[in-house]
Amino acid sequence: MKKDRLFGGEDDGKDGVKMYDVSIVNRVAVGDILRRSASRYPEKTAFVQHDRKWTFREVDQLCNQFANFLLSSGLKKGDTIATICTNSFEFIVTIYGISKAGLIWVPINPGISFEEKKYILQQVKAKLIIGDQMLVQEKLEEYKTFARTIILEGDFEKFYSLFKDQAVEEPLTDIHDRDVAQIMFTSGTTGNPKGVMISHLAVYIASLGNIIEMGLKQDDITTVLMPIFHCAQHTFTTSFLHIGATSVIFNKFAPEELMKNIEKEKITWTFMLPMMYKAILHHPKRKNYDLSSLRTCMYAMAPMDRPTLEKLIKELDADFVLGTGQTEIYPATMMFKPEEQLRRFGSYWGVSSLINDTAVMDEEGNILPKGQIGEIVHRGPNVMIGYLNNEEETLESRKFGWHHTGDLGYWDEDGQLVFVDRKKDLIKTGGENVASIKVEQVLLMHDKVANAVAVGLPHERWVEAVTAFVVPKPDVEISEKEILEHCKKHLGKFQVPKSVIFLEQLPMTTTGKIQKHVLRKRYNDFYINNRSTSYEV
Repeated sequence: MKKDRLFGGEDDGKDGVKMYDVSIVNRVAVGDILRRSASRYPEKTAFVQHDRKWTFREVDQLCNQFANFLLSSGLKKGDTIATICTNSFEFIVTIYGISKAGLIWVPINPGISFEEKKYILQQVKAKLIIGDQMLVQEKLEEYKTFARTIILEGDFEKFYSLFKDQAVEEPLTDIHDRDVAQIMFTSGTTGNPKGVMISHLAVYIASLGNIIEMGLKQDDITTVLMPIFHCAQHTFTTSFLHIGATSVIFNKFAPEELMKNIEKEKITWTFMLPMMYKAILHHPKRKNYDLSSLRTCMYAMAPMDRPTLEKLIKELDADFVLGTGQTEIYPATMMFKPEEQLRRFGSYWGVSSLINDTAVMDEEGNILPKGQIGEIVHRGPNVMIGYLNNEEETLESRKFGWHHTGDLGYWDEDGQLVFVDRKKDLIKTGGENVASIKVEQVLLMHDKVANAVAVGLPHERWVEAVTAFVVPKPDVEISEKEILEHCKKHLGKFQVPKSVIFLEQLPMTTTGKIQKHVLRKRYNDFYINNRSTSYEV
């Protein structure tokens, strides 16, 4: 029997008529995105790193070759490949080559402990580990006890030598839309990390939704600046591959290097954390660079204080948009759009992506009306298949037929969603509930504060005492009294922190999330050890 190279049809032996599986005709697969874009924009630049560029045709063929290399090495559809990598073009080829081969990508955050990495490798039964040399060399022999290992040395030609003899044609792989495309692990702040199984359909549909909601364009030039092992950067990189845009790869955030590339490559669209935008805004050499090409700046992971946002919009003359989502429901799920940014301030998440339903629900599963606080829940094709090896948690996450986020919020009068807090981060103090994010927004408004969070710590009188952790800006003098007086001007009496703890830096994940659980654990006995301190009622 002969097979169609592209679609895998089989000759039934009668008059040359080919029989096609319905799953092939209706196929939805992440790897197909590259083939289609290569067909539409073969000579257009897809990726830039340093001074090297690759066209869509080259990227598609390289990913095909890497996919063929993986399959020729004995790996089979459904096998798992773990990666421990930072951003690079080699990593891009690895990710989408895995998808084309019908294998399952398991990105491991390089910043987690070796024990957590071992836990993930055991859970997924990895058949192959691909890692950056600097990240895996120290424990290489231990990694080899789990699976065969490939090391990326930061040299594309060395990487390419592994598979340069492979066919450039796409492998014939039977991929179904609900097949697991990747397993991403949560941060595990309350226990072992949970493996989130995500389908080809979820990634594909979410990335298309982003194009429409964000108004992405074929002539955009964007950044791969945030870690691509994280769902947020991965989904937008996939979106820009869909639309035929050019992506500039950065291995790390260096403000001046970014500004140089914005000017040189005429970057139009970027995704960064609020603290990164602040670093650009206050950089002493910012005026030396032409940043006028920027059209859209997306931020996520943390709120943007009002003075900073207003100054950024004025000085960069770009649209700012907040995107939200979860690994469990592939982002972006909601967007607070440019036209709303200066119309209303607070913890706004905005409106649902066109691919999602969003509601606010009470503990009994009742959908709440506008103005009432409850858990934010979603439905849509981008919801995870489930948690790996954890049916109980999977069922709990989809009670009442909705995906439960663990976030609290409410709808305002105009149908914009307001985020209140994570359920676990809500501070219960003296019989009142305090949203940590509200306190944080006020702290970040202070012109001497670089970063800040609010956490509830055990207290014999208040049950939990609102406590501020503040990172001052470099070379400034700031006192606890100054911070507390600032808070009293903008917060209710019960919301004002009982203490301010100054730190040089906050504990953070490599994706920019502040690890409040680390602060809770580290400072759990703070008030027990400071009983002599008097607190205002």
